[in-house]
Amino acid sequence: MTKLKNPDKADLNNDKELSSYEENRGMAIEKAMRKQNRVKLNGGGFVAKGCGAVMNDKKKVTTIS
Repeated sequence: MTKLKNPDKADLNNDKELSSYEENRGMAIEKAMRKQNRVKLNGGGFVAKGCGAVMNDKKKVTTIS
């Protein structure tokens, strides 16, 4: 029994059974993806990157003089 969210994606040779290598590889990939999509806030806690639209009046505008 694995703790993977997507064990079918971790099955490299499509035999419906996960080897220890496939299971460990899948867990490492899922851990890296979770870590990649989070940004630590100054006051503690986390917020996911890319969740929510950027308001037009809040976009940074760069001009060249």
